[in-house]
Amino acid sequence: MVKRVGFFREFAPQDADPSAPSIHDAVRPSGLNDESGLLAYLASGTEIFSAMGAERDAITGDEWIPGAGSLVTDGTWMWPVELRHYVERYHAELPEDFMADVRAARYTAAPVPRRRTEEIILEVFGRSSFAAQATEGPGADGYFTWYLSDLTPQSCARMLDSLESAGLKTRHPLTGDISLSVTGEAGSGPRPMRDGRPAAEVLADPAAGEVTLHLWFASDTFTTVSVRRLSGTTAAVVHSLAGLQEPEREQVVAALVRSLDQLRDHCLGFVLDRAGRSPLAAWDAVVCAGASPSVTLPDSIALDTSRSAAPSAFGDTAGTPYGHLTVFSRRPADKDRA
Repeated sequence: MVKRVGFFREFAPQDADPSAPSIHDAVRPSGLNDESGLLAYLASGTEIFSAMGAERDAITGDEWIPGAGSLVTDGTWMWPVELRHYVERYHAELPEDFMADVRAARYTAAPVPRRRTEEIILEVFGRSSFAAQATEGPGADGYFTWYLSDLTPQSCARMLDSLESAGLKTRHPLTGDISLSVTGEAGSGPRPMRDGRPAAEVLADPAAGEVTLHLWFASDTFTTVSVRRLSGTTAAVVHSLAGLQEPEREQVVAALVRSLDQLRDHCLGFVLDRAGRSPLAAWDAVVCAGASPSVTLPDSIALDTSRSAAPSAFGDTAGTPYGHLTVFSRRPADKDRA
């Protein structure tokens, strides 16, 4: 059974445990001598669930914490990603048995084997909630779509560089091959592209058709990215989550989030739909033109609310900031709302 640390009752109200300790009681005037090592350890764990958006600092309310609600593990312990913020800012005191393990590991969490992450996810979520949702009804495969306002060969190269840094490689880890394909006219099947141009140039070329590139997470695990032109240099960049099982899906989503963090200044919005409840193109007008959704809500959607109002389909759901965007997340109670 995975041990839990740092789950204070003020965190994530929807999952709050009233018997959990209070973060206010954990605040200390100064940190431990090895607090920098502890911070490094908390940052080096394996993310097994990624939450979009942010939560306010539970003590002062004066700061937003990006990614709050995401879960991280070292294989023995699990903690919320926002714990690092409270240790760094308030020197939050943590249990001595956890600190003993941190020191024994020399302040670096070892990579968690796939089998162990699967065990932890099963323990935390039960039978995969996302996999169960995928069978609730018809829908497209899961996807994470970014709407970028300036897709050029240069910005596309930056995107691929950020994906590479986040752990999604354009070259196969063993063979070094790049897998680029293009879908022909009238929906004819994809065919390999072998014109020798850099992948970024091909992806950004509006005349190339719908181009798909494999992104390798491991030698036997990949996702794909494809580009769909909307108008001018605006494009929907679609990352497929089809065929990915936990924990790989959450690790790929975490990598995509890290990459998007580097590109969000040019991002008009995004849609994360893990189970593919809604059609891909249904969100084009919602994100780019402020239209109201007419399909089932995704897991998360980010909009530039300076250009359009929050969709009424989200009711009183409070959005959280993500740079110039506002993120709205689908709650469990919204399961059947459209």
